[in-house]
Amino acid sequence: MTSDAGASRQSAAEVVVTATHCSEEAARVLLEVLERAFPASSAEGVAREPGPHGRTTVWCTTVDTADPPVTTEPMGLDGTVEVGLQGGPRAVDRVVAALTDAFVVEDRGTVAGDQEKEIDLLIRAG
Repeated sequence: MTSDAGASRQSAAEVVVTATHCSEEAARVLLEVLERAFPASSAEGVAREPGPHGRTTVWCTTVDTADPPVTTEPMGLDGTVEVGLQGGPRAVDRVVAALTDAFVVEDRGTVAGDQEKEIDLLIRAG
């Protein structure tokens, strides 16, 4: 039996991550870092949205941050990736911390509310 409090905790731990304006290889590196940092999320899957000429322009996944992130090593990245994060404030902060371990992270803007935080980042190799 699950309670409403348990359901709220679960949804508050999830962060929707989008990656845009990057190569497919850069998106794969980003997703690999997230899978290593949050192993419980590896089964969540990735949605790809095709753009013009059949090229993918947006990669999207949901990360479960119920557990603190596992520290990851800095990763190589060909170029930059625009990353959008949306979720509970604590959960989003955990994803930012994981990305900061692996990349140089530039905050491009944050919108915070009582229950949700949305942040735009630009990441590149460190």
